[in-house]
This record gives sequence, structure tokens and C-alpha cells, in this order.
Amino acid sequence: MLLPFALTACGPTGDSLTDISVAPSAPAIFNYAVNGSKNKKLTFEIDNPGASANLTLLQGEQVLIDNLNIPRNGTQTLNALVHFQALGETRLQLRTINSPVTIKSLEIEDVPHVAVPQFKDISVRAGLDKVNSLKYGGPSVADIDQDGDYDFILNNHNAETSKIYWNNGDGTVTKHKDDLSRWFMQDLHGTALGDYDNDGDLDMLLSRGGGNGTNPSVSYFYRNNDSNFVRYTGDVGIERGGRGRGARYIDMDLDGDLDLLLVNETGLANQTPQHLFYENNGQGGFTYKSVAGIQDVRSSRTLVTDLDGDNIEDIVMYGPLSIWQGNGDFTYTNISDSIPDAIRELSSVMAITDIDIDNDGDLDLYLARGKEFEHGKGETPSVDFDPIARNFSLKTRGYKGVDEFSFTASGPLKWHNYQFLGQNGFRGKAHPIFLGKDKTVNDVPAEGTLEFDKTMAQGWPDDISANGVYLGHIGNNKWRGALVRNGDIFWSYFFTLSGVEEAETHFEPENRNIQDILLENKEGQFVDVTSQWNIPLGGNALGVTTGDFNNDGQQDLFVYRWGLVEKRISDLMLLNTGNGAFETVTMHGASDLGGSGFGDMGQAFDFDLDGNLDILSGSEYGQWYLYNNQPIGDNHYALVNVGYSPQDNVDAIGAQVTIETPLATYVKRVGSAGEVFSQSLLNIVHFGLGSEQKIKRIHVRWRNGETATFVDKQADNMFDTDKLDATALAINTQGLAPRSGDEVQLTATLAPLNAQQDVSWQSSHPSVANISKTGLLQVVGKAGESTTITATTNKGKISDTAQITVSQWYEKPLEAIQLSAAKPNLIAGDELTLSATFTPENPDNDQLKWISSAPQIATVDTKGNLHALTAGSVTVTAKAEANPSIQGSIDFDVQADVKPFIKIDNLAQFINQPVHAGDTFEVHVSYHAGPGHTVIAADEGGLRVWLRHFKYRWFPIEDRIETDKSVLYTVSGNSTATLSTQGLVPSDELPEGQFYSLEVSFTNSNGKTFEDAIEEFILIE
Repeated sequence: MLLPFALTACGPTGDSLTDISVAPSAPAIFNYAVNGSKNKKLTFEIDNPGASANLTLLQGEQVLIDNLNIPRNGTQTLNALVHFQALGETRLQLRTINSPVTIKSLEIEDVPHVAVPQFKDISVRAGLDKVNSLKYGGPSVADIDQDGDYDFILNNHNAETSKIYWNNGDGTVTKHKDDLSRWFMQDLHGTALGDYDNDGDLDMLLSRGGGNGTNPSVSYFYRNNDSNFVRYTGDVGIERGGRGRGARYIDMDLDGDLDLLLVNETGLANQTPQHLFYENNGQGGFTYKSVAGIQDVRSSRTLVTDLDGDNIEDIVMYGPLSIWQGNGDFTYTNISDSIPDAIRELSSVMAITDIDIDNDGDLDLYLARGKEFEHGKGETPSVDFDPIARNFSLKTRGYKGVDEFSFTASGPLKWHNYQFLGQNGFRGKAHPIFLGKDKTVNDVPAEGTLEFDKTMAQGWPDDISANGVYLGHIGNNKWRGALVRNGDIFWSYFFTLSGVEEAETHFEPENRNIQDILLENKEGQFVDVTSQWNIPLGGNALGVTTGDFNNDGQQDLFVYRWGLVEKRISDLMLLNTGNGAFETVTMHGASDLGGSGFGDMGQAFDFDLDGNLDILSGSEYGQWYLYNNQPIGDNHYALVNVGYSPQDNVDAIGAQVTIETPLATYVKRVGSAGEVFSQSLLNIVHFGLGSEQKIKRIHVRWRNGETATFVDKQADNMFDTDKLDATALAINTQGLAPRSGDEVQLTATLAPLNAQQDVSWQSSHPSVANISKTGLLQVVGKAGESTTITATTNKGKISDTAQITVSQWYEKPLEAIQLSAAKPNLIAGDELTLSATFTPENPDNDQLKWISSAPQIATVDTKGNLHALTAGSVTVTAKAEANPSIQGSIDFDVQADVKPFIKIDNLAQFINQPVHAGDTFEVHVSYHAGPGHTVIAADEGGLRVWLRHFKYRWFPIEDRIETDKSVLYTVSGNSTATLSTQGLVPSDELPEGQFYSLEVSFTNSNGKTFEDAIEEFILIE
């Protein structure tokens, strides 16, 4: 209905309304004249008679404020920012859900100086797979291939595989050729990226679940070999398992290389240590290390940060919350007393980000809190009822119990938005929906629908003791419903029932609101400033990320809200005003409003390197979204690409970047933008600079103390530590005595070591010697003539000169030859060109005669092109044409082009003479890893032979495994394993659907796994 309320003046920049009644079935509609700024702050004083509610503001069909949380009973004050598209008269509508409310006052005021960012969904255009999936605590974002832009891993949980996407640099991505799941429903968790072997690309740690605590799993370690990820888990020394949740690369002993922390959930038997620490041994592997105190913390979520600014990384463990100060020697000190007692005792911390809220140079903490998506034993169901849309939605915990409700529906009904995930023997089983007194059975699968009406569901059954959903029409359009579970049979369960006109639950629905916390770092002590900084009341957050979304120089927050049972609601963008407060924006474009799923976690980063932070977000049970930040306003930015340190080649993790402008100083640390189970490496560091266009100084400090500096720079550019401004330049002329007709490549040495190599060259007398842009000197003058060569860099600020005099003619015979090739080992069929290096450079006669010692194995032509023909060894020699005694040689091993394989050699024996149950038997295997490759441990440990007992395809009951480690790092050979069938019954005595399988497998150094199997291995009596 249209309210008779009129806006009344409330000062020079504001308006107000009072005493507005809003009910779920009766929105409040009123007229409003938009004057002054299009950006408004709305402040509501609300009286809520219910337990909780949500408030939405619309302008026609456009949502201006989406589902502000009204978290509790009684009077409370809420506020949010709104951006109107146009000035002038408009009609607004207020809606509520789950409880009627009275808006005691509504004040509207101008906020012209806050730039409200707007985002656009580019997921499809960019090339992301659009598929619904379970998530696992956000993506990992990093420049995995070190080509100067951000790639990412999308971490899914089980049914949908986790995936790597490569940034193409043109606004699109390409999915990696291999999925990260090795089989369907593999239990994958968080990922971490870091360069453990210092080879210039990022290696990956992929955490694995531990069978709900019953089967501890070893996390996968993947070495990045030129963007081919090879599973080197056992080869690098990672052998201990757990209930894996996440991993972190940290330099825990400050020796310059990256160590590993594997974060686990508490085991069912409270095994210790809970968390696993591995020291990088500097030889391509890790050594397990016990770290007292922190290794037994009963938390499974982690944030790596530097809270005391000592350039030694600290660890925040949470769920429950504790802080561990890094000492730089593989020990940690518990400094949790720096947190207020009341905060330390809080439960339900789901995500944390570090953020410098006040630009004072130290890191504060934002704690996103919410009800766990799974678990929550003892909680009543979450319920939403929208009488306008006629949708009744319910999400119950999957534990033993009965949830009853009543509703009114005069027309047809639709059961949809249906998801359930079984456990404790109920995975893959139907959960029947019984209609009416006769309990007509409907087996509706997850994601399925059921349409019905009262004629199909008359009456209420006498017995509702069996597992299932019961729905019955009891007369006069009145219905009853019950969800019955006779055990803890579901991880999660929810649905929406459409066509419902009125609804009532026979329980008090769960109040999903729980308060986020903002902690300010004040000289090492954390102070709760949640209320002071205007953090929104209530909510149910599963994630948080951070960045300067409007480039005003202040760090903002993006909070992922779980939302309604029926549909996705907007996530919250908290814009930092720079005046000690955040302002809340719900309509920013970076949410799948009304879509499927629930808010989970994401990362803020500059995907397209345009100076505006984009957002990569995941929705639990929904999709992945890449949101592009649409430029607004005139604010400026700087990007600092932190590479490896110039002397010791230390990677960027933990580096500190400081930017000084005429008016402010900004400090950021290279790491993640918030962490739950995964770790990012955001080394292209983004700074918003507000109105400032000049940068006085950029200072980068790596964790080993090395530094790099830029001075007097213009904003709105990227600055690369591999392209520093040169401070000194010297032309290299030692031993230079050019003759007329010579061509000589000149070089210059620049300081610092990682200075940008943008040298320009000039000759004062080109008639004596001219020089190209790349420094190639061509001597054309006569003996005794001279020219001055000038080399210049850093936009002409740094230069050096060298006088070049043409020498009298002298002979320059070839004295030595050194041969090289791109690879020492060849496969039959390979072709490559050999390279020859001469001493001295540019001899008078560099013609060579090429000779193969075994032309039947490999031939070489007159230009040094080698063609490998067959397996064997060969030596290629190059002799100087002018003096054959001057020669160089290179040796090659040519391997046969054999396709990798593994084979059960006595397979026919098992078919013709089946094994008796209770006996032992031998399996004979032959294998070949392929030319140029060897057998590696991966996570199998070597060549594996396993007898598998399956409940049904492919859910194993038991595996009996023998692993041959003697074949490690060999190319080919044979192996024998002995297996026992003691305790197994003959195949024909197995329950229906069960069977045995015999499998053999190994992984080669190219990361490929090869298998052979008898899929149904018969045991006889």
C-alpha cells in the first residue's frame, strides 16, 4: 500500500520518515524526491517484534538495498549506502521477510564524497566453467607461470573437480589441460602456491580430506615443470597424513626458501600432532619437523600475516582463535593474550583477513563469523517464508530428529531447490517423499523437483517413523509436513516449497545472525572496534576479502553472506571512509542476486591489471563468478610487481611494499587477501592513491632484508622490481680491438642488478663505426680512426661513453670450439640444431665440418642439424674447416620411442586358474616409464599392486597394497608382488554388487599415471 507519510526536512542535506509499518505480506510504499547527491546514506531505527528479519528497499524492480540483517528482537539501528541512477521524484518500496517490523525513523542524507564501486559479471566472457558445485573456502590466486598476470585455482569439494585457469592477458582464461580431481567425488580441500625450489614458477600443495577422520590422507604436492604439474609428494618427502584442510608456504627459519605448514582438522581420536610442519632442505625436498605448541592447536583455519611488523610471518589459527608469533627459527610463541578474552572465546569464526584500516602501517584483523554450513548439532532448522513469492524454504541439520511444520496452500505446489548429501551409509540413497495418508512414495533426487496438489496427498498417515519427508492435506487447504531422520544421515539438507500462502513451524527457527568482529592493532594489542567502525549488525558470513575497491587510498572489505535458504542474496561491501568508519553497500554488482547457492569465499585482485580491483567469488552449491570492477571517478592507483630479490633470488612471499606520496604513506604485505583453507600469492600489489598523481618513493623489502626503490614516479602505472631505474651504467670494452669490417655486440653493465635493460646506443662518427639499437657495432672506418659510443638509460638520466678506435689488421684464427644442445638425451625421431661457441668471438673463419660417430644412430648435416634415428650412444664432433685439429664434441644418449606402459604379465594365469580364497598369490609386472622419464614415488610410493574389495563401483571397502620402491627412478624393468587373500570370501559368496579388482600402477616423471587391471578378479572356494 502507498503510505501517507511525507518526507520531512532533517537538516540541509537530509530527509526523514517516521513510524512505518512493514510486514512480509504488506510492503510499505512511499514517494521520495532525490535531490543533491545521487549517493545517499539511509539510517533506519527499527523495532522488531520477532527473533530476526531482513529488510529490502526497492525502486520499482531495482533493488537498492538487499536484505539488511535485523539480527535480534527489539529496537536497533541499521544503515546502508544507496546509489540512485537519477535525480527527481521516485517511488520506493520497503519489504521485510520472516517478521513484521516498525521503522520508527528513516533518515536519508547525502554522501557525495564516497565513490560506490560497480562490478560486472564477466565469468562467461572470461571462460570460466559455469556449473554448480560445493566449494572449499575460496580460490588460490597467483601468477603461477610468472608471466606477469594472475592465474587462479578454483577449489571445489568433490563432485565437481578443482581446476586451474591460466590468464591469457586479454580478459580471458584457459582451463588447464588436467583436472585436479583424480577420480569422481575425490575429497579435495584447500590449495597453496609458492616457489619451493626457486626455479621461477609456482608449485602447488593440494590438501585432501581424511575420510571424515577414518582414513587420514597425505596431501598432494605438485612440482610445476613448465606449467605441467607433476605429483612429487613422496619424492619431496611428504609422507604424513591427516584430515587435510589447507596448506601454507612460509619461510619459517628465514633461510630464504619456503617451508610448509599442512593444516588439519582434529582427528576422531585427537591424534597429535594435528598440524604437520616440513622444513625445506634446500635439495629439492622437505624434512618433517616437530614444532611444539602450535602443532597441536585444535583449529583448522589459518591466516598467515605479520602482525608485529618484524618481517617474520605470524600465524593466526582460528576455530577456536589463537595468534602465534613467528620467531624466525621454526618456533612460535603463543601471543593470544593480545586478543580480548571475550573475543578469544567466541565461536564460529569462519574467515579472517588482515587489513590496515587506518593506514598506520600495522595490520588489523576482520573476523567474519557465521553458522557452519554443515554440522551445527543441536541447532533448529533455518527457515525463510516469503508470502509474496509464496515460497517456504527450510534447511535442517542432518542429525537424528523430526522437523514438523504446517502451511496453507489452495493451489498446486512445487518441491524444488532440493539438495541433500548423505552420510553414514546414506550417500547415494534416495530419501523418499511420502504424500498423503497412504504415503505414496516419490523418490526425488537431489536437484530434482516434485509437483503435486491436494488431490494427490489427502490425509495424514498414522505412522511417520520411517526416514523421509511426509506431506499431507488435512482439509480446508491446510497441510502438515514432517522431515524424519532416524540417524545422523545427512551432511546437508534443504528445499523450497512453492505455492505456500501461510506457514508455521512447530519449532523456533534458528536465528542465523552472528556478529562479525573488527580488531584494531594498537601497539601489539587488539582492541574491539566493531561498533565504533560501523560494522553491520548480525549477518551470517562465511568469507571475507579486502582491497581498495574505489582507489580512494583506504582499505575496504567484502563480506560473503550465507544468505537465504531459497536464494543468493548480495554480499556486503564495506567502504572505508577514512574517517574511522565503514559504510555498507549491498548493490555493487559483485553478487549473483537471486541465484542458486550461498555466499562462500573469494579473493580481491586486479585480474586485468587496469588498476581497479576485481573479485573472484564462489557460491556454495552455486557457481564461480569473476566480477570486473568498472572504473568510476578520478581516483588514481599504483601497481607494484614484486619479483625475486636481486641478489639471493628470494621469492615475494612476505615482502613489504611501502608507497610514499606527498600526503600519505601506504604499507602492504605480499600474501593473500583473506584466508580460510587456501593461500594466494598476490605479488602484483595494488594501491589506491585517491586524488594524488605523484609518488615520491616506492620501497620494497624482501623477507631477507634486500630492498628495491623507485623515486619520483607518476601514478596510474605498474612498477616492476625486475625493471628498476638504473643508478649506474658502464660499457664493457675490455679486450675490445675491432678491425675494419668486424661486427661486435657491445654490452653494458647496469646497477642495481635488476635494473631495467632499456639501454639506447649512439655513435658520434657513424662513418667510423655505426651501432644498432641493440648495441651491435659495425666497424666501417680505417685503422686509426675513432668514434665515441654513448650508452644511455633511465630516460637519459644515466649514461656512459667509450672511445672505439679501429685497429690495424691482424689475424683472428679460431682457437677453440664448444658445442651445446637444448637437451642431452634424445628420443628416436627427435631433431635439434646444435650450437657452437667460438674462442675468440667472430674468428676470421668460423666454417665447421660436422661428423657423427654413429650415423646409424644419429645423423648431422653441414649446418649442425641433428636427427636421432634409433636407440644408442653417439658423439657429434665439429672441426674447424681452416684447422681440423681445432674441434669440439658432444655426447648423446638416444632412447627408443617406447610408449609408457605397465602390464600384468601373468594375467592369463589368473583367468585360467583363479586364486582360492585364503591363499597367497604372486603378481608379475613389467613396466616402462617412457623415454626420458623414470618411475617416481608421487603419492603411491613406487610401483603399486593392489587387491581391492568394492562395495559397488567404485566405492572400496578394503585395499590390500604392496608397493615396490626398488623401481623408483628407473626407466623400465620387472617387479613381483605377493598378496594374501586371507579373510576374504569367494567371489560368488559376496553380497550383491560387491566384487574384487586387481590393479597395478605407477606414475612417471612427466606426471602421468599408468595402470593395468583385472576389473573383476575372481576368488574361488
